[in-house]
Amino acid sequence: MASALPPLSPLLRNSLRTWLAATLTIGIMLWSGRSNVMMLGLLMAVLFINDNELTPLRSVGQLVGGALIGILTAIVLREFTNSWLVTAIGLLVTGCLVRGLGLVKGVGMGYMGCWSLEVVGAGKTFNWALIFNLAFTVVVGIAMAQLATWAFWPRRPLQQWPALEAGIVAQLSDQIQRMRAWLELGGEPPAPLRSQTLLPQILTLQQLRDQRQGTQTPKPVRQQSSRWAQSGSIWRQLLRQWLLLEPLLLQLPAPLEAGSLVQRSLSNLSFGLDSPPPGAAAEPSINAWLQEARRINAATPLILAIAQQLQQLEALLRSRALVQRAIERQSRTTP
Repeated sequence: MASALPPLSPLLRNSLRTWLAATLTIGIMLWSGRSNVMMLGLLMAVLFINDNELTPLRSVGQLVGGALIGILTAIVLREFTNSWLVTAIGLLVTGCLVRGLGLVKGVGMGYMGCWSLEVVGAGKTFNWALIFNLAFTVVVGIAMAQLATWAFWPRRPLQQWPALEAGIVAQLSDQIQRMRAWLELGGEPPAPLRSQTLLPQILTLQQLRDQRQGTQTPKPVRQQSSRWAQSGSIWRQLLRQWLLLEPLLLQLPAPLEAGSLVQRSLSNLSFGLDSPPPGAAAEPSINAWLQEARRINAATPLILAIAQQLQQLEALLRSRALVQRAIERQSRTTP
């Protein structure tokens, strides 16, 4: 199955995971005669489907524990009265209990379990049989979500990350090319880069280190995950520096004359994204940038600010090149 998964689009993979988790949950609920609490199981199945990586079992245990505490807290308080005030108190008590027991990752699920009881258990008389049915439904929904995640997107971290970074490179490189074309030809300036399109992918790389902590992962995989997380941190700084540079470039009097220093620097930046430089290259001097300001009739502070941002970007690209070489060395030694 794993060899057939890469061609699937993320939308199709997610649809298949959701379908499998929901179908298994419905089947188990009907088979066990618990169709009256099926909606809670479906809610758990949808919430626990993971788009990136299997949730560690330790986290799953905390999430399940938090959900069960929320349900039990709501059941106990409903014995006194049933109103929005009791629900609010139940949420407060649930948060205190879950945190007090050290189930930090299950706080959100505790709140969800307490709140969902108002929907699932409306008008029902609670007894131990119903409590068991609700707990059983929570466990089944979470388990089916994990099974569906594993079935349609097994862990393939060493194959996913290069493709993820290639997508980041392509988007940023395309934006640089549009900016270069505008500076060369003039006309309508390009739309600013939307950080929302790149930041989720960069954060996925950054979080690799945290996802691997406390898991039984082979040492080479942990090392590469740490390197990719380091690469994600560099990419976040690259994105930040570009977002600072872009408004400055848009203030230049486009079109610029051919061979301008700004154009050459952007060309080097684009080349560095596709082929990371092996070492530090000769940077233009301050005098060269001052001459550039006079040549293109631009404000000197503006040109110097652009020069500083370009230098920061080139330094970050060199750092990225070092990390990439370390990843390549580890890849050759990983069986």
